[in-house]
Amino acid sequence: MTASQRVPRPGRAAAAAPRTLAEDLRARSDEALAELLRARPDLLNPVPSDLTQLAARLSSRASALRALERLDRFTLQVAEALAAAPDGSSEATVRNLLAGPARVKPHPQAQPADRAAVTTALPAALAALRSRALLWGPDSAVRLVIAVREALAPSASNPGRTGLGPTLAEATVGMSPARLQQLLAGAGLPPTPDPVTAVAALAGLLADRKRCTALLAEAPEAALALLEKLVWGPPTGTVPDAARPVTAEEARSPVEWLLARGLLLPSSTGSVVLPRELALHLRGGRSHRAVEPVAPALAPAAERDPQAVDSAAAGQAYTAVRTIEELLDTWGLTPPPGLRAGGLGVRDLKRIALALECPESTAAFWLELAYSAGLLAPDGEVDERWAPTPAYDTWLKQPVAERWALLARSWLATTRVGRLAGTPDGKGKVRAALGPELDRTL
Repeated sequence: MTASQRVPRPGRAAAAAPRTLAEDLRARSDEALAELLRARPDLLNPVPSDLTQLAARLSSRASALRALERLDRFTLQVAEALAAAPDGSSEATVRNLLAGPARVKPHPQAQPADRAAVTTALPAALAALRSRALLWGPDSAVRLVIAVREALAPSASNPGRTGLGPTLAEATVGMSPARLQQLLAGAGLPPTPDPVTAVAALAGLLADRKRCTALLAEAPEAALALLEKLVWGPPTGTVPDAARPVTAEEARSPVEWLLARGLLLPSSTGSVVLPRELALHLRGGRSHRAVEPVAPALAPAAERDPQAVDSAAAGQAYTAVRTIEELLDTWGLTPPPGLRAGGLGVRDLKRIALALECPESTAAFWLELAYSAGLLAPDGEVDERWAPTPAYDTWLKQPVAERWALLARSWLATTRVGRLAGTPDGKGKVRAALGPELDRTL
């Protein structure tokens, strides 16, 4: 992945918008790629051979979910709003979904949204998503990575945090052409020549605020009350024989009135779903009931006496020093063998965890700390074993404060992650404590 791979070829406009995620990656600087890999280190296991392979790995659902879990709440809400919008939406569309369109009355159950705060925070949130390659494209046509859209897009079975359902086009997949024409007639629309234009006409009606408001003005109060129950999710309701085709003339109940006009659609033989376009109309254009563009102020959960905190910290520091001593004294007498591929065997990890009276994951942490501090290393013999180093003897003679300082500095500087010991790597192989797989240097 050299810089030369990302230099536009002669004759290509350097400022042209990327057409694919791979093109977006090629246009990034070395610093931007390094930032991406620091934010998503799982992409390096194993190291991708080129940017095309990296782009393919970014489409992994597991990797996308890990990246989404690390986002702050507002940035995640931005991603959720994008997933509820058509692919290639603009920054202005996302802003309207979060704060509501200007001059549109918000739903009474929606918490007031600070439009100025949303406008201020949105560019940084989009930049965070872009730097992590969770979206790509210019602000005028933002596209979520496929894996992210699949994970966040609302559906009847998984409305997510937005509480929205599928789009009208998604909810009418498999519906007969004749039934679509019935829905057009029920909604007061002229017939169309094919199912594609029929779905487009119905979706356009629900997305048009003026025409949709006029249609809802004809609805019985009981029908509007039903819609109100579904507006913030979940977007589905149980209705016997929901798939039965009913026309506007045949409708005898509030549910049938809505079904005859495509304002509710069957999601199964016994349930109905509120189309996303209509839900957004009823919400006043909002994707979320509450939006948090500003992080809440941090407040201490409880007041602590500083002297008590210092005493507790000193006690934990002393415990760390004594634990390292106990560990290395034990291995000084009976050093365990190393694995051929590097690291420590599972049985030896269990033995030292038992000796230290702690979980194996905690024992792996102490081993990694001793190794990072230079107090533990392979002895270099033919039958290699893990043993204390000469530096350990020097360390033992130092005051406790200096011994603790070395451990603290080593922990801060290490690139190794002891908590990964015992977990599977990308190929399903279990990572060994003290093994080379635990180093996360970029």
